[in-house]
Amino acid sequence: MRYLVDFVAIVFFCLLAYLIISLLIRDARNKKIKENILNDSVESAAIIKNVQSRSGGNSGFINVTLYVEFATQEGKIVTGKKDAVIDAMSTYKYQPGETVSIRYSRKEPEQFLIDIPNPLLKRK
Repeated sequence: MRYLVDFVAIVFFCLLAYLIISLLIRDARNKKIKENILNDSVESAAIIKNVQSRSGGNSGFINVTLYVEFATQEGKIVTGKKDAVIDAMSTYKYQPGETVSIRYSRKEPEQFLIDIPNPLLKRK
């Protein structure tokens, strides 16, 4: 019986370590992608094609996935999706057909960031 308890404990800690390490690797990869986009970015406007919302709890913020389309400087049409957090009072700004500011990578236009102000930061 003791071996079974030890085995379960070891498996639990291994899974926990795997989860933490995989999250750290994913965050580092996402940070590098974001830095690469910001270092070699082009500002543009994108048209929101679709919006999907997910629960934000009772916080007054909504988690959304924005499906957007924009044209590069060369005229290439790029479509993609990005997750964002928006203020519940600003949902009218993020409806299909509205425009949103983006930054895309000059080398890889499929990699882009949506310029939405952080809703938790104070406005000056």
